[in-house]
Amino acid sequence: MVLEWVKKLKDAALSTLPVIIVVIVVFLVDRFLLNQSLTNNDIILFAVSAVLLTIGMWLFTIGAEASTTKLGEYVGSTLTKRKSMLLLVIIIFLVGILITVAEPDLSALSNQVPINSYVLIFTIGVGTGLFLVVGAIRIIFQKSLKVWLLAFYGLLFAVACLLDSQYIPISFDSGGVTTGPITVPFILALGVGIATSRGGNKTNSDSFGLVAFASVGPIIMVMILSLILQGSGQDLTMSTSETTDNIWLLLKDGFVDASINVLISLSPLAIFFLIFNFIFIKLPRKTLIKILVALIYTYVGLVLFLGSVEAGFMNMGTQLGIILGADSSMLWLLLVIGATLGVAAIFAEPAVHILTEQVEEVGDGVIHKSVVLIALAVGNGLAIVLALLRIIYQFPLLYYLVPGYILAFLLSFLVPDIYSAIAFDSGGVVSGPMNSTFLVPFATGVATAISLTDGAIMEYAFGMIALVALMPLISIQLVGLSAVLKRRAELHIARTRVREEFDNQIIHFE
Repeated sequence: MVLEWVKKLKDAALSTLPVIIVVIVVFLVDRFLLNQSLTNNDIILFAVSAVLLTIGMWLFTIGAEASTTKLGEYVGSTLTKRKSMLLLVIIIFLVGILITVAEPDLSALSNQVPINSYVLIFTIGVGTGLFLVVGAIRIIFQKSLKVWLLAFYGLLFAVACLLDSQYIPISFDSGGVTTGPITVPFILALGVGIATSRGGNKTNSDSFGLVAFASVGPIIMVMILSLILQGSGQDLTMSTSETTDNIWLLLKDGFVDASINVLISLSPLAIFFLIFNFIFIKLPRKTLIKILVALIYTYVGLVLFLGSVEAGFMNMGTQLGIILGADSSMLWLLLVIGATLGVAAIFAEPAVHILTEQVEEVGDGVIHKSVVLIALAVGNGLAIVLALLRIIYQFPLLYYLVPGYILAFLLSFLVPDIYSAIAFDSGGVVSGPMNSTFLVPFATGVATAISLTDGAIMEYAFGMIALVALMPLISIQLVGLSAVLKRRAELHIARTRVREEFDNQIIHFE
């Protein structure tokens, strides 16, 4: 166990290292070549936050494997074995609302949007609950994931055509922040639990897909809410907050907020599971205690992670955006740094590592987690570049999303179902706390530097999460397509090698 924990600590340190290197390079460039916008306090705060973030990611990874992942498997398998469709629908709907309403990423987003926080969070929670039910029913009845998602995304874009352009980015971003570090391990394991208990093989595509439904549901619900707000004439304006240079005050505020938010996040899930276990599962006391102890590790890890992000990473992201966006002649450097940060953010996302571990386990080693991780990282880097170009040249988000989703669904009919299922789940997984609390502030800083109005910042700085969620749908399926083509080439070579000398002769029998 000790060796395993040391390995996880090493992985956590390596995950944050790319972001740290990029920030140090920009700090040195700013200090010696530019106007010294970054202060010593900024870099000290970032350094302290980076250390605490690494420890937090380490503890979260240890805890999540033995807590939220197990909870999802137990709940999914138990509900399916009970063979009560009504019970399954009610429980999954309630769980969907509970874990979503308490998601820290969602709380962070709601505080930046001029929509009533309670209304926005509840709307997204209902969307997640409803579509988790839809996803579970699809698994039980073994329906095609790509066909069902195609239908719902068709509905989604039909509603988008009715919206004003300022509401579209926040609607798509809502689907991304829903699936954060609390929800992803639970939902992934829930899908595996339902698929295996139904009598199927957990190595098929049915084990995946729930995260995709948990992402598309909130988008549709927030679009419906936006139609109501749009009809009332409400405009979206970027909200601002006061900042301080006091390092310890920033750290204190960040960790106090994180402690409260994560407690609210985990408590409903823990209470629900205790009640569910008492009524249905009845686990041995020793197993139950192990899960509760693992939940404590998860709690401490998430507090350290999210507190560090809020205290040091959000501020640094905004500062980097302002520095790099201020000089139009340095556009190339902005894009290079943005791509690098996008790649680095994937390695620092806790939920990404949970996904890649499960992909390798469910795929029985056929799909290597390193390949999935690289595909996600490259796609995320490209997504950040595209988002930055949209901020600079100011054009509608749908110019990216419509052709992007058309390509994604075309690829889904060319690759094995397992790749499509993983791809659509990955779209929700990658848009976690590192993207939403470091790269969105980075985009906001760029938009501020080029003097966009508050309303324009809302329209163009937001939408980055939507692109981050889109790119894995393409990159993972391209990996699948390359595997298919490689397999065909190998089969072709094998056939030519076993061909006999006279195979091409035509023999006539009389």
